[in-house]
Amino acid sequence: MTLQSILQEFHTLKAESIPVDLLDEKYADLMIRMEQSYEIPDVITAEWEEKNRSVSTVYRLIASNRLMDT
Repeated sequence: MTLQSILQEFHTLKAESIPVDLLDEKYADLMIRMEQSYEIPDVITAEWEEKNRSVSTVYRLIASNRLMDT
């Protein structure tokens, strides 16, 4: 799972007309898969973020959209 494929899937979800509850599930699934693939810790520290800036940015993008869109 590359960051590019994650972003592509995210943009596809954003473009689709999906019921809110299903969209929330799809965002959650995408975030869980990222957590597993990139070993994202339960508590993200500044040190982890510094070392994993691009992963953190994509993860936060999905998380913030999940909060706004659902």
